[in-house]
Amino acid sequence: MTDDFDRAVDAYLRDLLAAEATPWTDGLAVRLTDRAGDRLGELLADLCASLTGGKRLRPAFCHWGFVGVDGTPPGDTAVRAAAALELLHTFALVHDDVMDGSSSRRGAPALHATLLARHSCHGWRGDPRRFGAGLAVLVGDLAFTLAHRIAAGLPDSAARTWHQMCTELVVGQHLDMLGSATGERDADYATSVATLKSGRYTVVRPLQLGACLAGGSRSLMAAYAEYGGPLGVAFQLRDDLLGAFGDSAATGKPVGEDLREGRPTLLLAVAAERAGPTDRRLLDRVGDPDLDDDEVAALTAVLRRTGADVEVEQQVKLAVDRALLALERGPVHPRAVPALRALAEEAAWRQR
Repeated sequence: MTDDFDRAVDAYLRDLLAAEATPWTDGLAVRLTDRAGDRLGELLADLCASLTGGKRLRPAFCHWGFVGVDGTPPGDTAVRAAAALELLHTFALVHDDVMDGSSSRRGAPALHATLLARHSCHGWRGDPRRFGAGLAVLVGDLAFTLAHRIAAGLPDSAARTWHQMCTELVVGQHLDMLGSATGERDADYATSVATLKSGRYTVVRPLQLGACLAGGSRSLMAAYAEYGGPLGVAFQLRDDLLGAFGDSAATGKPVGEDLREGRPTLLLAVAAERAGPTDRRLLDRVGDPDLDDDEVAALTAVLRRTGADVEVEQQVKLAVDRALLALERGPVHPRAVPALRALAEEAAWRQR
């Protein structure tokens, strides 16, 4: 179990943010005013709030990626790496919500929405939306900065894996946004986005990061890629299914957002390929941010009529089967195999 590891990660993050809250000085040792210090405290409090409530999948994969080398439990360096992963994930979520205009996250208002409300509540000057989005971006930037500060202290092989992961994440998000804007409905394109934006960054790289810290072999790194690649795609496909058909009370996010944003998902690619003229006209509405609930319901009905939901469910199962086969065949220490099998089930069949 990773309970002790999770507690150690939480403690490290608390200590890190507490250290950031100490009075700052500039290069001339000029202390911040009390008023500026209070504002800094708000920034850190917003970051701290954004770090709570997640599934902690990436630290879990890092933990078991370490154990999979020789069965040894991870130590302080792995705790720091897992904390960096959580900060990177927070950065990605906060920025993603700003870019997508998402109203909620983890069952609560998204950070930019909270900051917009704060501006309005106090009657401050300027545009509340620009204020909310701008400050949320800065909270994400701080998370990214702290994550990189931690990563800078990792061994060279782990640092290289870290930087590859960060680049893949940005490229995946770039492709996602471009695909939304251009109305991309190609299945291969959707799979590329799922691989880069979610697959590598959720499963493969955290596993390999843990393995690097434990001195893992090249063959183990390859096995983790064979296990984590399809599993990461399955994770994103489940996310797409939940975005279209899930219960917002369980997912913590509004249902139908992907349809309003026009995200290039496999669901839409399959539906577009199979749709008749009438359904194709309905699908042309995908990407309209003003879709109402009835229109979203009509589009989800198209996804069901075309069998896109069934096809994607089948692809999830096939991906999990490939991942578990790679896990059984790879040189993974037996202590890690049951946990990685359970994580595969959790990632692919979750309801939130």
